[in-house]
Amino acid sequence: MTDFKDLILARQSCRKFDPREVDKETLLKLVEAFRLSPSACNAQPWKLILATGETAKIVRQGVQKDGRNKFTDNCPAFAVLVEEPAILKPAIAARFESQAFAQLDIGIATAHYCLMATDLGLSTCILGWMDEEWLKEALGIPKERRIRLVLATGYAAEDDKLREKVRKPLSEMAEFRD
Repeated sequence: MTDFKDLILARQSCRKFDPREVDKETLLKLVEAFRLSPSACNAQPWKLILATGETAKIVRQGVQKDGRNKFTDNCPAFAVLVEEPAILKPAIAARFESQAFAQLDIGIATAHYCLMATDLGLSTCILGWMDEEWLKEALGIPKERRIRLVLATGYAAEDDKLREKVRKPLSEMAEFRD
């Protein structure tokens, strides 16, 4: 990419994946982008489960329950984002106990992962619709943990063209105050 805005404009939710595999070295680059993202008190309240091969088939079943996310049929890899406890500095935890830092941190890390994927020529789709309980059991994730997101990851099919971004106008989502 020539600049950051180009990267942002090129990233979109993939709705048609090419079935070719993503090699582990490339997936590790995505994990590293996730790992290096900012986190409140550097708590890093997450665990990533990278699913390829047979495990990707299991994850695919979990995200396609009830007819959802059928476009992931050919998706070769998934990153399952499990929320771990956020261990914050006591002064921060006491003062901001109502702030959901773990979820915020996971959102920021997800953006890093998706933008790195785009930079590497991959495509992603952030999935929040899944059968969480079924996936936790199938993947051996403790019941007390939450799967916050699943990131479908792979190469876009050739005919999955870049779509125009439709967003609210600036006047509806930002204001300047002096």
